[in-house]
Amino acid sequence: YGPGGLNVTYNIFSVTKSYISTLIGQGIDQGLVPTSSTTLNNVFEFDFGQPYLSQITLENVLTMSTGYTDFYGYPYWVQQPTQNLVFMPYTQPGFFFYNNSACHLNSHILYESTGLTPKEFAEENLFPYLGIENPQWLDGYLNINDASASLELRLRDMIKLGQLYLQEGWSGEEQILSSEWVNEATSVHMETISAIPGYGYLWWLPSGQGYMAIGYGGQYIAVYPERGLVIGAHSSINNDQFYISQLREYIHNHIAPIF
Repeated sequence: YGPGGLNVTYNIFSVTKSYISTLIGQGIDQGLVPTSSTTLNNVFEFDFGQPYLSQITLENVLTMSTGYTDFYGYPYWVQQPTQNLVFMPYTQPGFFFYNNSACHLNSHILYESTGLTPKEFAEENLFPYLGIENPQWLDGYLNINDASASLELRLRDMIKLGQLYLQEGWSGEEQILSSEWVNEATSVHMETISAIPGYGYLWWLPSGQGYMAIGYGGQYIAVYPERGLVIGAHSSINNDQFYISQLREYIHNHIAPIF
């Protein structure tokens, strides 16, 4: 519809977050990234004199529960050094607050743990197994790619992440992501006050069954393991909340039940 098409790439916006969650999971699987219960003062080589890092775990960063405010607008969080991100204003960890600035810490954690930018890590561990070749992905400080948005993919490439999760992390005859991570990432860790009641590791958990990656403007990956089903949508409409919620309603309550 409109400017869409088979070979048209879109900024998938916050669907990028579920890609970053996957890269963090692969890093943990490989023993490169510390476990999700590790506090950030044990992740970064320097704590920058920020005592709050000893209170935040990697799980907090993956579940939007760091306690940080969303201090930087799009795409300015990408330009910030680690020190600026860890000194954003904060309250206390443990409560859900959708936060792009804090989510970008995932990319810094991956870089600190592996020595690779998210794109470099993905080009070794994820993209080739999904048939994705050299996608555009906004970067900034130290060439670290945006953890919260800005990965640009064709729709048929974007939804391959959902298929990977449907297949419990298997790509062909290789398991590139552990089934433990797939299950952990798509289980409810935080309750939200939004129309989607549950949140995992940068995946949304709607009522009933399945899980979703959701991006600004109406970008969707919806996975229904019980149905063996993945549904994807690209949208060019701006952040029209009625349209976005209506599209989600159609996907979750009308299209998925057909199967």
